[in-house]
Amino acid sequence: MFQTPLTTRSTSAEAQLASISAAFPKRSMKILATGKQGVLMLIGLSMTGLLFLVGLIYMTVPDFLYDYKVSKDPVVDERAEIHGSCKSRKVIFIDCDVKIRYLPTPQDSVAQEIKHSFWFVSFQPSMSTVAVRSRSNPSMITTTMATEHITNRFFMILTFALLFGFITFGCLYAAWLSNLFNRLIQTKPGLLPVMVKVKDIQNERTVYFETDIDGVKKKLRHIMRKKEGPLFLPHQQDMALAVRLAGTPHVVILNDDLTTLDFTEQERSTLRVAIAA
Repeated sequence: MFQTPLTTRSTSAEAQLASISAAFPKRSMKILATGKQGVLMLIGLSMTGLLFLVGLIYMTVPDFLYDYKVSKDPVVDERAEIHGSCKSRKVIFIDCDVKIRYLPTPQDSVAQEIKHSFWFVSFQPSMSTVAVRSRSNPSMITTTMATEHITNRFFMILTFALLFGFITFGCLYAAWLSNLFNRLIQTKPGLLPVMVKVKDIQNERTVYFETDIDGVKKKLRHIMRKKEGPLFLPHQQDMALAVRLAGTPHVVILNDDLTTLDFTEQERSTLRVAIAA
């Protein structure tokens, strides 16, 4: 009966996997390279995200709240002097540092100075500004540039706070999952040889691949150790050999030197013969 190339390839892949499975060690084996990000690395990234989050709040929120109060009922102070500058970063990010010299009350002869820092997003920012006070609390003073972009500033602070919060809690969650996986492999679960389709390799280490788990196609990621690559199978384009932890959705790609698991030299030789067949 006539077979299409796709059917022929599928049959060949199944036969090759059956040969590899027959040669694969039946003993309990230790996983030496999990392909997961290290727990300590993930905790470090989480703490870095938290540090940025705290820094963002400390450096932006007080000035934002101050300017928001002034923006509720502003009145122009034409006698105040404004000094400072604004810098454009990445074309649209505007970062301003200003100093305002003003008289606390019309009767005062000695001027006081207050510093303000703020940033916002604008494609065509106006660099002209004047000083404004709060009508209900004249001791509070800022600039029209700060008050006119108050909504813009709110969403910028919120966006970066969510980003740093996602990094913080996302990395903590990933660290928890990696810790659970590390505890799982200590039990030396059964390992089943499987074929995976490599879709992409980034930075020469991060392998993105697809495989079927209980009839469902899964897209997964595996981080190789330095100077190693997946064990690609001959005659099977983009297909690599991996093992699935029995009874779990976890898949670990074998490296080309067969040092991902604690194979003996005899086991490596037997397996290589089955792979080349």
